[in-house]
Amino acid sequence: MDNRSRLCHILLLLLLGLMVSCVQLPEHAQPRLILPPVDNLASREGFGYRQLEIKDFQAKFLPVDYRQYDHEIGAQSCISIRPSRNSKINVVQSSYQNMLFYAGTISQLTFEAIFVPDCSWWNPKIAKSREQYVLQHEQIHFALAELAARKLTDETSSEVKSYLAIGNTYNEVQKDILEKLKVLEQEAMEKSLKEHTDFDEDTSMFYDPGVQERWLENINVRLAE
Repeated sequence: MDNRSRLCHILLLLLLGLMVSCVQLPEHAQPRLILPPVDNLASREGFGYRQLEIKDFQAKFLPVDYRQYDHEIGAQSCISIRPSRNSKINVVQSSYQNMLFYAGTISQLTFEAIFVPDCSWWNPKIAKSREQYVLQHEQIHFALAELAARKLTDETSSEVKSYLAIGNTYNEVQKDILEKLKVLEQEAMEKSLKEHTDFDEDTSMFYDPGVQERWLENINVRLAE
């Protein structure tokens, strides 16, 4: 290879590298926040972290805004973060100088990722050869949410122990606490969006089983820790 050919080869590699580094997800492929309802401590919808199966995706259609892209989307997971079922809040009635009030504390709190089948969609037209890749892809998103939930549990353990809600009624205090938890969940999900986006940019724009497998290996190590 002469110098001119070698130079052209180097420039081609640099150009390819620049193209890959500048890849951005189209809007319909970007991860988005899904928040559970605030009417109770732990929503009964969905299930905690486990291995996903195709039958877990039970939505019949994509959301209306995404249906025009159904030929580009392999699956869409409805994943969120919520307090786990062993979380507990205490609301008690008390008085001060003959004035009644209610006080609420969080006695026990851990967070978990949840997968909601009813709003999770699987493309029935996926080629059989791509099914495991797509399922693994959604599994990694689920795992990233679970890691974010565990991190949230660690980061807020001292904060929630000292949290005190005071109000005139039981419902007012309970709502105050649930709103507090919703804010924590939303902040954790927003922080984790960057990693979800990095993962999608590595694996959604291209069919690359090797890269996706490395993501999974890294995720499994972090989950084990």
